[in-house]
Amino acid sequence: MLSSEKIARLQSFLFGATGLICMLYALLVVFTGQPDPMPWWLPGSVGLLSAVLIFGKFHRADPVSVQQATDELFKRNAAIAHRFGFWSALLLYPFFGFLIATGVISLTLAFPIMGTLTAAAYLLSFAILSEWPSAG
Repeated sequence: MLSSEKIARLQSFLFGATGLICMLYALLVVFTGQPDPMPWWLPGSVGLLSAVLIFGKFHRADPVSVQQATDELFKRNAAIAHRFGFWSALLLYPFFGFLIATGVISLTLAFPIMGTLTAAAYLLSFAILSEWPSAG
């Protein structure tokens, strides 16, 4: 039977891995100057695979383990990660708007960077808070 700790660890790992793929995509766009430095479908596919694996683990676990894996600490970490992800995404618009207006970066490069950084902000902050609760 799956323990709540295993479920939480898997979720944290998969969120972190997906967040790192998104961050890597954004960094590669910046450093290569190409809007598609790796297959465009890779971040979304990794996210979808992570969602399927997490759902599968929750579906196979007993109700007590599921409830323990989604306890108050989980909800607190998720709320903090949501807030961080929201404000990070919101702040990307004026920052990249300035970079686009000054000609530092093109609109073609800004969109994939902003899209993947938006996802990475939430996913990585959730993974960090899950593994190191004192970080929040």
